[in-house]
Amino acid sequence: MNHFPVFPLNAVVYPGMALELKIFEPRYLDMVAECFKGGYGFIVALNSEDKSDVLSEGFEPVGTLVRIIDFTQLKNGMLGITVEGVERARLDSPFTDSAGLIRADMEQMNAELKISTEMEHEELVVMLKHLEQHPAIKPRDIEYDDASSVSWRLAELLPFDAGEKQLLLEMNHPYDRLDEIYRLLDKYQS
Repeated sequence: MNHFPVFPLNAVVYPGMALELKIFEPRYLDMVAECFKGGYGFIVALNSEDKSDVLSEGFEPVGTLVRIIDFTQLKNGMLGITVEGVERARLDSPFTDSAGLIRADMEQMNAELKISTEMEHEELVVMLKHLEQHPAIKPRDIEYDDASSVSWRLAELLPFDAGEKQLLLEMNHPYDRLDEIYRLLDKYQS
């Protein structure tokens, strides 16, 4: 399919990450119905404050294709949906359609190969295991020996700002992402 629907948010979604959304605008209700009917997902892209490196519609050029994994009608009349990140996507040629929905061409970014975590990243693996035990964290199957799985989950859970989370999304190698997580943690400890 060309011209995937785009849902700009003030959040970054990573592959494997689940996110609950409340849908109430008619254009996004129509988007959800279209995605169900067509059997495809939509793209979540970070709204951008830095207008120098964004697409014409005001969001980052790299987002995440998500699929709807659950939905419910909320008491307040909104539609509650849960989406899961499938893969990163580079967006191009965005436009707003006649219904006010943003659409863009999507180029799938290379999936990361499964590679083992290195000894130099062991502290991050231990940190993730501790975070996963916190009662406020919804458990998820994590492969602690897979650098990609560990790096995406840490990027999701750690309280980095939106720009930092976007930077992590755009990185193409899990070792680089883990090294950047170390660097960001050091920055916040200083």
